[in-house]
Amino acid sequence: MSKKALIVYYSQGSSVAHLKDLILNAVDADVCRIEALEPYPEDHASLVKTVNAQVQKGVDPAYKPVSVDISSYDTIFVGTPNWSGTLALPLRTFLKEHDFANKKVLPFLSHGGAGIENIEKDLHALCPSATICEAFMIQGQTDEETEADLNVWLYANASDCIE
Repeated sequence: MSKKALIVYYSQGSSVAHLKDLILNAVDADVCRIEALEPYPEDHASLVKTVNAQVQKGVDPAYKPVSVDISSYDTIFVGTPNWSGTLALPLRTFLKEHDFANKKVLPFLSHGGAGIENIEKDLHALCPSATICEAFMIQGQTDEETEADLNVWLYANASDCIE
C-alpha cells in the first residue's frame, strides 16, 4: 500500500495547478491550495511590479486559512510559480509557519524562462530539517511531454507514493 502524501501549492495561473492535477493522477495525496488573503493583480505587469516590491521589502503576505496537519505526512509536494526568483510569497509564508522536520519535500514549479533561480536554496532555508528533492519544472504551459517527464521524476523521487 502506498503512503499518503500532501500537495501544497500556490497557482496564480494554470500551469502549477495543472502540474498538481498530473501529480494527483499518479499519487495518493491530499491537496492544500494556498491562496493570498489579498488577491494579487491579474495583469502580468502589475503582478510582477507588486511581487518585486514585496520581495524587496521582505513582505510575508497572509494567506486564506487552511486546515491541514502536515505532521501526518512524510512526503510533501510543494508547487509554486517562480516569482522574482523565489517561491510565491503566500506559499513562503505558509512554509515559514509550519515544521517540515523529517519530511521529504518535492518541489514542482513553472517559470517564464528564468528556471529555478533561488527556489531550491530558499526551500532549504525555509525547511532546514527536511530532505529537499530536485525540483520538477516547466517553462510556460504544460505540453505533451510534460506528463511523461513528470512520471519519470515521480518514480525517481516518490515511488513509495505512486498508486
